[in-house]
Amino acid sequence: MTAPAIAEVRLTAFKSFRGEAFRLAPLTVLIGRNSSGKSNALDGLEVLSRLARGEDIAEALESRRGPDGPVRGGLAGCVPHGSDRFALGCTVQSKDGPIHLDLTVQVEPDVQVVEERLVGPTAAGQRDILVSGEPSAGMGDIQAAWHNGRPGRNPSGAFRSTRLLTSQLPLRVNGDTEGETESIWCAETLLSALAGTFHLDPVPHLMRQYVPSRDIHLRRTAENLSAAIGSLQRTDPALFDRLVSLLRGLADHDIETLAVTRSELGDVMLALDEGTLGLTPAREMSDGMLRFLAVTTSLLTGGGGLDLGTSSMRPTERSLMLVVEELENGLHPSQASEVLQLVREAGAENRTQVLITTHSPALLSALDSADHEGVVVCWRDRESGVSRLTRLTELDGYPAAMAAGTLGEVITRGRLPDRARRDRDYSEFDRMLGIG
Repeated sequence: MTAPAIAEVRLTAFKSFRGEAFRLAPLTVLIGRNSSGKSNALDGLEVLSRLARGEDIAEALESRRGPDGPVRGGLAGCVPHGSDRFALGCTVQSKDGPIHLDLTVQVEPDVQVVEERLVGPTAAGQRDILVSGEPSAGMGDIQAAWHNGRPGRNPSGAFRSTRLLTSQLPLRVNGDTEGETESIWCAETLLSALAGTFHLDPVPHLMRQYVPSRDIHLRRTAENLSAAIGSLQRTDPALFDRLVSLLRGLADHDIETLAVTRSELGDVMLALDEGTLGLTPAREMSDGMLRFLAVTTSLLTGGGGLDLGTSSMRPTERSLMLVVEELENGLHPSQASEVLQLVREAGAENRTQVLITTHSPALLSALDSADHEGVVVCWRDRESGVSRLTRLTELDGYPAAMAAGTLGEVITRGRLPDRARRDRDYSEFDRMLGIG
Protein backbone atom coordinates (compact mmCIF):
# COMPACT_ATOMS: atom_id res chain seq x y z
CA MET A 1 0.00 0.00 0.00
CA THR A 2 1.31 3.49 -0.89
CA ALA A 3 -1.23 5.26 1.34
CA PRO A 4 -0.56 5.30 5.10
CA ALA A 5 -1.85 2.13 6.72
CA ILE A 6 -2.20 0.91 10.30
CA ALA A 7 0.48 -1.72 10.83
CA GLU A 8 0.07 -2.57 14.53
CA VAL A 9 -2.26 -1.95 17.46
CA ARG A 10 -0.84 -2.08 21.00
CA LEU A 11 -3.14 -2.99 23.88
CA THR A 12 -0.76 -1.93 26.61
CA ALA A 13 -3.35 -1.84 29.42
CA PHE A 14 -6.82 -1.98 27.94
CA LYS A 15 -9.88 -3.93 29.09
CA SER A 16 -8.78 -7.57 29.44
CA PHE A 17 -5.34 -7.02 27.84
CA ARG A 18 -1.93 -6.29 29.35
CA GLY A 19 1.10 -5.67 27.17
CA GLU A 20 -0.34 -7.27 24.03
CA ALA A 21 -0.09 -6.19 20.38
CA PHE A 22 -1.26 -7.46 17.04
CA ARG A 23 0.03 -6.71 13.58
CA LEU A 24 -2.42 -5.89 10.82
CA ALA A 25 -2.19 -7.52 7.39
CA PRO A 26 -4.23 -6.75 4.26
CA LEU A 27 -6.60 -9.35 5.75
CA THR A 28 -6.46 -9.85 9.51
CA VAL A 29 -8.65 -12.56 11.04
CA LEU A 30 -9.22 -12.71 14.80
CA ILE A 31 -10.30 -16.13 16.00
CA GLY A 32 -10.82 -17.69 19.42
CA ARG A 33 -13.38 -18.84 21.94
CA ASN A 34 -16.29 -16.70 23.08
CA SER A 35 -15.21 -14.20 25.78
CA SER A 36 -11.56 -14.63 24.85
CA GLY A 37 -11.22 -10.88 24.16
CA LYS A 38 -11.73 -10.55 20.38
CA SER A 39 -14.24 -7.71 20.73
CA ASN A 40 -12.00 -6.00 23.29
CA ALA A 41 -9.16 -6.01 20.77
CA LEU A 42 -11.40 -4.41 18.16
CA ASP A 43 -12.50 -1.84 20.74
CA GLY A 44 -8.88 -0.81 21.20
CA LEU A 45 -8.66 0.13 17.52
CA GLU A 46 -12.07 1.82 17.75
CA VAL A 47 -10.95 4.00 20.67
CA LEU A 48 -7.81 5.11 18.81
CA SER A 49 -9.87 5.90 15.73
CA ARG A 50 -12.37 8.01 17.65
CA LEU A 51 -9.72 9.94 19.54
CA ALA A 52 -7.95 10.69 16.24
CA ARG A 53 -10.97 12.74 15.17
CA GLY A 54 -10.13 15.36 17.80
CA GLU A 55 -13.16 15.22 20.08
CA ASP A 56 -13.00 15.41 23.85
CA ILE A 57 -12.26 11.94 25.19
CA ALA A 58 -15.48 11.59 27.19
CA GLU A 59 -17.61 12.80 24.27
CA ALA A 60 -15.85 10.51 21.80
CA LEU A 61 -16.19 7.36 23.89
CA GLU A 62 -19.42 7.84 25.82
CA SER A 63 -21.72 10.08 23.81
CA ARG A 64 -25.05 8.63 22.72
CA ARG A 65 -25.72 11.60 20.47
CA GLY A 66 -23.25 10.63 17.77
CA PRO A 67 -24.02 8.15 14.98
CA ASP A 68 -21.71 5.50 16.45
CA GLY A 69 -23.00 5.62 20.04
CA PRO A 70 -20.74 4.89 23.02
CA VAL A 71 -17.83 2.48 22.90
CA ARG A 72 -18.75 -0.84 24.49
CA GLY A 73 -18.66 -0.32 28.24
CA GLY A 74 -17.92 3.40 27.91
CA LEU A 75 -14.87 4.96 29.50
CA ALA A 76 -15.07 2.84 32.63
CA GLY A 77 -15.13 -0.32 30.51
CA CYS A 78 -11.82 0.59 28.84
CA VAL A 79 -9.94 0.47 32.13
CA PRO A 80 -8.42 -2.84 33.33
CA HIS A 81 -9.71 -4.08 36.67
CA GLY A 82 -8.00 -2.42 39.62
CA SER A 83 -6.76 0.60 37.65
CA ASP A 84 -7.92 4.17 36.99
CA ARG A 85 -6.44 4.45 33.48
CA PHE A 86 -5.96 2.66 30.18
CA ALA A 87 -3.06 2.68 27.72
CA LEU A 88 -3.05 2.10 23.97
CA GLY A 89 -0.76 2.57 21.02
CA CYS A 90 -0.39 1.97 17.31
CA THR A 91 2.06 2.10 14.44
CA VAL A 92 1.15 3.58 11.06
CA GLN A 93 3.34 2.70 8.10
CA SER A 94 3.90 5.70 5.81
CA LYS A 95 5.89 6.24 2.65
CA ASP A 96 8.74 7.70 4.72
CA GLY A 97 8.72 5.15 7.52
CA PRO A 98 6.78 4.10 10.61
CA ILE A 99 4.94 6.55 12.87
CA HIS A 100 4.35 5.39 16.45
CA LEU A 101 1.77 6.70 18.92
CA ASP A 102 1.44 5.63 22.56
CA LEU A 103 -0.83 7.22 25.13
CA THR A 104 -2.25 6.73 28.60
CA VAL A 105 -5.67 8.10 29.54
CA GLN A 106 -6.78 8.58 33.13
CA VAL A 107 -10.48 8.07 33.76
CA GLU A 108 -10.77 8.89 37.48
CA PRO A 109 -11.05 11.40 39.09
CA ASP A 110 -10.75 13.44 35.87
CA VAL A 111 -10.77 12.23 32.27
CA GLN A 112 -7.50 13.33 30.73
CA VAL A 113 -4.37 12.29 28.84
CA VAL A 114 -1.59 11.77 31.38
CA GLU A 115 1.08 10.57 28.96
CA GLU A 116 1.50 10.69 25.18
CA ARG A 117 4.38 10.19 22.79
CA LEU A 118 4.52 10.45 19.00
CA VAL A 119 7.60 9.21 17.14
CA GLY A 120 8.09 9.50 13.41
CA PRO A 121 10.42 9.90 10.43
CA THR A 122 12.35 13.13 9.89
CA ALA A 123 15.26 14.16 7.68
CA ALA A 124 17.54 13.11 10.54
CA GLY A 125 15.84 9.73 11.03
CA GLN A 126 13.28 8.60 13.60
CA ARG A 127 12.74 11.30 16.23
CA ASP A 128 10.37 12.20 19.03
CA ILE A 129 7.72 14.35 17.36
CA LEU A 130 5.61 15.06 20.44
CA VAL A 131 6.35 14.19 24.07
CA SER A 132 4.07 15.10 26.95
CA GLY A 133 5.07 16.22 30.41
CA GLU A 134 3.02 16.35 33.58
CA PRO A 135 -0.67 17.34 33.44
CA SER A 136 -1.64 20.48 35.33
CA ALA A 137 -3.75 19.55 38.34
CA GLY A 138 -7.29 20.89 38.01
CA MET A 139 -6.43 23.02 34.96
CA GLY A 140 -7.33 20.63 32.13
CA ASP A 141 -3.93 21.25 30.55
CA ILE A 142 -0.80 19.21 29.94
CA GLN A 143 2.62 20.41 28.84
CA ALA A 144 4.12 18.87 25.70
CA ALA A 145 7.22 19.51 23.59
CA TRP A 146 7.35 19.13 19.82
CA HIS A 147 10.10 18.57 17.27
CA ASN A 148 11.26 21.66 15.35
CA GLY A 149 14.54 20.33 13.94
CA ARG A 150 16.69 23.01 15.53
CA PRO A 151 19.61 22.43 17.92
CA GLY A 152 18.85 22.66 21.60
CA ARG A 153 15.68 22.06 23.55
CA ASN A 154 12.43 21.62 21.61
CA PRO A 155 9.70 24.23 22.11
CA SER A 156 6.85 23.33 24.46
CA GLY A 157 3.47 24.61 25.52
CA ALA A 158 0.16 23.76 27.12
CA PHE A 159 -2.24 21.42 25.34
CA ARG A 160 -5.76 20.44 26.32
CA SER A 161 -5.45 17.23 28.31
CA THR A 162 -9.03 16.21 27.51
CA ARG A 163 -8.18 15.50 23.87
CA LEU A 164 -5.55 13.51 22.02
CA LEU A 165 -2.51 15.79 21.96
CA THR A 166 -1.48 14.61 18.49
CA SER A 167 -4.83 15.82 17.13
CA GLN A 168 -4.02 19.32 18.43
CA LEU A 169 -0.48 19.47 17.05
CA PRO A 170 -1.29 20.54 13.43
CA LEU A 171 -3.22 23.55 14.74
CA ARG A 172 -0.66 24.41 17.40
CA VAL A 173 2.52 24.37 15.31
CA ASN A 174 3.08 27.08 12.69
CA GLY A 175 5.39 25.07 10.42
CA ASP A 176 8.04 27.82 10.43
CA THR A 177 10.91 25.31 10.27
CA GLU A 178 11.53 22.12 8.32
CA GLY A 179 11.27 20.19 11.59
CA GLU A 180 7.87 21.68 12.41
CA THR A 181 6.66 20.84 8.91
CA GLU A 182 7.79 17.26 9.52
CA SER A 183 5.93 17.23 12.84
CA ILE A 184 2.70 18.43 11.24
CA TRP A 185 3.01 15.83 8.48
CA CYS A 186 3.61 12.99 10.95
CA ALA A 187 0.62 13.98 13.05
CA GLU A 188 -1.73 14.43 10.10
CA THR A 189 -0.63 11.17 8.49
CA LEU A 190 -1.23 9.14 11.64
CA LEU A 191 -4.56 10.85 12.34
CA SER A 192 -5.78 10.24 8.80
CA ALA A 193 -4.89 6.55 8.93
CA LEU A 194 -6.69 6.09 12.24
CA ALA A 195 -9.70 8.10 11.08
CA GLY A 196 -9.88 5.78 8.07
CA THR A 197 -11.04 2.96 10.35
CA PHE A 198 -14.65 2.03 9.62
CA HIS A 199 -16.43 -0.41 11.90
CA LEU A 200 -19.28 -1.84 9.85
CA ASP A 201 -22.09 -3.15 12.05
CA PRO A 202 -25.06 -3.71 9.70
CA VAL A 203 -28.50 -3.66 11.36
CA PRO A 204 -30.92 -5.19 8.82
CA HIS A 205 -34.15 -3.80 10.28
CA LEU A 206 -32.79 -0.26 9.87
CA MET A 207 -32.20 -0.90 6.15
CA ARG A 208 -35.88 -1.62 5.51
CA GLN A 209 -37.02 1.97 5.22
CA TYR A 210 -36.99 4.90 2.82
CA VAL A 211 -33.97 7.19 3.19
CA PRO A 212 -33.04 10.54 1.59
CA SER A 213 -31.41 9.94 -1.78
CA ARG A 214 -28.59 12.38 -0.99
CA ASP A 215 -27.51 10.32 2.06
CA ILE A 216 -25.04 8.37 -0.06
CA HIS A 217 -22.07 7.68 2.24
CA LEU A 218 -22.71 4.40 4.01
CA ARG A 219 -22.91 4.73 7.77
CA ARG A 220 -21.88 2.24 10.42
CA THR A 221 -25.28 0.54 10.72
CA ALA A 222 -25.81 0.64 6.92
CA GLU A 223 -29.24 2.16 7.54
CA ASN A 224 -28.77 4.28 4.39
CA LEU A 225 -27.82 1.30 2.19
CA SER A 226 -30.54 2.13 -0.36
CA ALA A 227 -29.14 5.60 -1.01
CA ALA A 228 -25.56 4.31 -1.15
CA ILE A 229 -26.44 1.68 -3.77
CA GLY A 230 -28.56 4.20 -5.66
CA SER A 231 -25.54 6.49 -5.89
CA LEU A 232 -23.39 3.59 -7.08
CA GLN A 233 -25.93 2.81 -9.80
CA ARG A 234 -25.81 6.41 -11.06
CA THR A 235 -22.10 7.14 -10.80
CA ASP A 236 -20.36 3.80 -11.46
CA PRO A 237 -22.51 1.40 -13.53
CA ALA A 238 -19.66 -1.12 -13.89
CA LEU A 239 -19.21 -1.39 -10.12
CA PHE A 240 -22.98 -1.59 -9.69
CA ASP A 241 -23.14 -4.47 -12.18
CA ARG A 242 -20.41 -6.23 -10.22
CA LEU A 243 -22.46 -5.87 -7.04
CA VAL A 244 -25.51 -7.36 -8.77
CA SER A 245 -23.41 -10.25 -10.09
CA LEU A 246 -22.16 -11.03 -6.57
CA LEU A 247 -25.71 -10.89 -5.27
CA ARG A 248 -26.88 -13.39 -7.88
CA GLY A 249 -24.26 -15.81 -6.56
CA LEU A 250 -25.75 -15.51 -3.09
CA ALA A 251 -29.40 -16.12 -3.98
CA ASP A 252 -30.95 -19.45 -4.92
CA HIS A 253 -33.46 -17.80 -7.29
CA ASP A 254 -33.17 -15.65 -10.40
CA ILE A 255 -32.37 -11.97 -9.90
CA GLU A 256 -32.55 -9.60 -12.84
CA THR A 257 -30.98 -6.62 -11.11
CA LEU A 258 -31.25 -4.27 -8.15
CA ALA A 259 -33.70 -1.41 -8.41
CA VAL A 260 -33.99 1.78 -6.37
CA THR A 261 -37.60 2.88 -5.89
CA ARG A 262 -38.70 6.39 -4.89
CA SER A 263 -41.39 7.62 -2.57
CA GLU A 264 -43.63 10.61 -3.28
CA LEU A 265 -41.19 12.73 -1.27
CA GLY A 266 -38.21 11.57 -3.33
CA ASP A 267 -36.74 9.22 -0.70
CA VAL A 268 -35.38 5.89 -1.92
CA MET A 269 -35.65 2.21 -1.03
CA LEU A 270 -33.75 -0.72 -2.47
CA ALA A 271 -35.62 -3.54 -4.22
CA LEU A 272 -34.83 -6.82 -5.94
CA ASP A 273 -35.98 -6.99 -9.55
CA GLU A 274 -36.94 -10.66 -9.98
CA GLY A 275 -38.22 -10.36 -13.53
CA THR A 276 -41.68 -11.89 -13.96
CA LEU A 277 -42.02 -12.12 -10.16
CA GLY A 278 -41.80 -8.33 -9.87
CA LEU A 279 -40.02 -6.20 -7.29
CA THR A 280 -39.20 -7.29 -3.75
CA PRO A 281 -38.58 -4.15 -1.62
CA ALA A 282 -35.93 -3.99 1.09
CA ARG A 283 -38.62 -4.27 3.77
CA GLU A 284 -39.22 -7.85 2.56
CA MET A 285 -35.60 -8.87 1.92
CA SER A 286 -33.85 -11.31 4.26
CA ASP A 287 -31.42 -10.22 6.97
CA GLY A 288 -28.63 -12.19 5.33
CA MET A 289 -29.12 -10.57 1.93
CA LEU A 290 -29.17 -7.04 3.37
CA ARG A 291 -26.10 -7.71 5.46
CA PHE A 292 -24.30 -9.20 2.45
CA LEU A 293 -25.14 -6.10 0.40
CA ALA A 294 -23.80 -3.81 3.13
CA VAL A 295 -20.49 -5.69 3.41
CA THR A 296 -20.08 -6.01 -0.36
CA THR A 297 -20.89 -2.35 -1.02
CA SER A 298 -18.29 -1.32 1.56
CA LEU A 299 -15.62 -3.49 -0.04
CA LEU A 300 -16.40 -2.40 -3.59
CA THR A 301 -16.54 1.35 -2.93
CA GLY A 302 -13.70 1.59 -0.41
CA GLY A 303 -13.25 4.77 1.62
CA GLY A 304 -14.91 6.88 -1.08
CA GLY A 305 -18.28 5.28 -0.41
CA LEU A 306 -18.24 5.34 3.40
CA ASP A 307 -18.97 7.97 6.02
CA LEU A 308 -15.44 8.45 7.36
CA GLY A 309 -15.76 12.08 8.37
CA THR A 310 -13.36 14.79 7.28
CA SER A 311 -9.62 14.46 6.76
CA SER A 312 -6.73 16.66 5.66
CA MET A 313 -5.56 13.85 3.37
CA ARG A 314 -6.74 13.74 -0.24
CA PRO A 315 -8.98 10.74 -1.06
CA THR A 316 -6.23 9.26 -3.26
CA GLU A 317 -3.88 9.25 -0.24
CA ARG A 318 -6.25 7.70 2.30
CA SER A 319 -6.46 4.04 3.12
CA LEU A 320 -9.40 2.21 4.67
CA MET A 321 -9.45 -0.22 7.57
CA LEU A 322 -12.78 -2.03 7.35
CA VAL A 323 -13.72 -3.86 10.55
CA VAL A 324 -16.51 -6.48 10.51
CA GLU A 325 -17.38 -8.76 13.39
CA GLU A 326 -18.57 -12.25 12.48
CA LEU A 327 -18.33 -11.73 8.74
CA GLU A 328 -20.08 -15.04 8.13
CA ASN A 329 -23.43 -13.83 9.52
CA GLY A 330 -26.03 -14.25 6.80
CA LEU A 331 -23.65 -16.08 4.47
CA HIS A 332 -24.13 -19.62 3.26
CA PRO A 333 -20.89 -21.61 3.80
CA SER A 334 -20.53 -22.00 0.04
CA GLN A 335 -20.10 -18.21 -0.27
CA ALA A 336 -17.04 -18.04 1.99
CA SER A 337 -14.41 -18.34 -0.72
CA GLU A 338 -16.16 -15.74 -2.90
CA VAL A 339 -16.29 -13.22 -0.07
CA LEU A 340 -12.64 -13.77 0.77
CA GLN A 341 -11.70 -13.29 -2.86
CA LEU A 342 -13.62 -10.00 -2.82
CA VAL A 343 -11.69 -8.98 0.30
CA ARG A 344 -8.39 -9.69 -1.46
CA GLU A 345 -9.45 -7.73 -4.55
CA ALA A 346 -10.62 -4.79 -2.43
CA GLY A 347 -7.22 -4.64 -0.79
CA ALA A 348 -5.52 -4.37 -4.15
CA GLU A 349 -8.00 -1.99 -5.80
CA ASN A 350 -9.11 0.32 -2.99
CA ARG A 351 -6.15 0.37 -0.55
CA THR A 352 -8.42 -1.44 1.89
CA GLN A 353 -7.32 -3.46 4.90
CA VAL A 354 -9.94 -5.77 6.37
CA LEU A 355 -10.10 -6.89 9.99
CA ILE A 356 -12.69 -9.55 10.80
CA THR A 357 -13.69 -11.96 13.52
CA THR A 358 -15.21 -15.31 12.64
CA HIS A 359 -16.32 -18.65 14.04
CA SER A 360 -17.05 -20.10 10.62
CA PRO A 361 -15.15 -23.31 9.69
CA ALA A 362 -16.06 -22.69 6.04
CA LEU A 363 -14.53 -19.21 6.11
CA LEU A 364 -11.42 -20.48 7.87
CA SER A 365 -11.06 -23.31 5.37
CA ALA A 366 -11.23 -20.78 2.53
CA LEU A 367 -8.10 -19.04 3.83
CA ASP A 368 -4.98 -20.00 1.91
CA SER A 369 -1.52 -20.41 3.41
CA ALA A 370 -0.60 -16.78 2.66
CA ASP A 371 -3.69 -15.61 4.58
CA HIS A 372 -2.55 -17.52 7.67
CA GLU A 373 0.09 -14.85 8.34
CA GLY A 374 -2.80 -12.52 9.19
CA VAL A 375 -4.70 -14.94 11.45
CA VAL A 376 -4.44 -13.96 15.12
CA VAL A 377 -5.61 -16.27 17.90
CA CYS A 378 -7.16 -14.58 20.93
CA TRP A 379 -7.16 -16.62 24.15
CA ARG A 380 -7.32 -16.27 27.91
CA ASP A 381 -4.36 -17.04 30.10
CA ARG A 382 -5.52 -19.58 32.69
CA GLU A 383 -3.34 -18.27 35.50
CA SER A 384 -3.81 -14.51 35.15
CA GLY A 385 -7.17 -14.40 33.37
CA VAL A 386 -5.90 -11.75 30.94
CA SER A 387 -6.43 -11.96 27.18
CA ARG A 388 -3.51 -12.87 24.96
CA LEU A 389 -2.89 -12.56 21.23
CA THR A 390 -0.73 -14.95 19.23
CA ARG A 391 -0.25 -15.29 15.49
CA LEU A 392 -1.59 -18.60 14.23
CA THR A 393 1.65 -19.43 12.45
CA GLU A 394 3.60 -19.03 15.71
CA LEU A 395 1.49 -21.51 17.70
CA ASP A 396 3.22 -24.68 18.78
CA GLY A 397 1.51 -27.37 16.73
CA TYR A 398 0.63 -25.23 13.72
CA PRO A 399 2.69 -27.24 11.15
CA ALA A 400 1.20 -30.55 12.32
CA ALA A 401 -2.31 -29.11 12.24
CA MET A 402 -1.98 -27.80 8.71
CA ALA A 403 -0.58 -31.13 7.56
CA ALA A 404 -3.82 -32.69 8.79
CA GLY A 405 -6.11 -30.46 6.72
CA THR A 406 -7.47 -26.93 6.41
CA LEU A 407 -7.84 -24.73 9.47
CA GLY A 408 -11.61 -25.09 9.40
CA GLU A 409 -11.34 -28.88 9.18
CA VAL A 410 -8.93 -29.08 12.12
CA ILE A 411 -11.21 -26.99 14.32
CA THR A 412 -14.34 -28.86 13.23
CA ARG A 413 -12.69 -32.24 13.80
CA GLY A 414 -11.85 -31.11 17.32
CA ARG A 415 -8.28 -32.33 17.60
CA LEU A 416 -5.02 -32.92 15.81
CA PRO A 417 -4.52 -36.40 14.38
CA ASP A 418 -3.34 -39.00 16.88
CA ARG A 419 -0.04 -39.48 15.13
CA ALA A 420 0.81 -35.83 15.80
CA ARG A 421 0.24 -36.37 19.50
CA ARG A 422 2.69 -39.22 19.95
CA ASP A 423 5.70 -36.99 20.41
CA ARG A 424 4.15 -33.80 21.82
CA ASP A 425 1.16 -32.62 23.82
CA TYR A 426 -1.01 -30.33 21.69
CA SER A 427 -3.76 -29.76 24.27
CA GLU A 428 -2.77 -26.11 24.62
CA PHE A 429 -3.04 -25.63 20.86
CA ASP A 430 -6.54 -27.11 20.99
CA ARG A 431 -7.55 -24.91 23.90
CA MET A 432 -6.39 -21.68 22.26
CA LEU A 433 -8.32 -22.46 19.10
CA GLY A 434 -11.45 -23.36 21.04
CA ILE A 435 -11.22 -27.05 20.14
CA GLY A 436 -12.80 -29.64 22.35
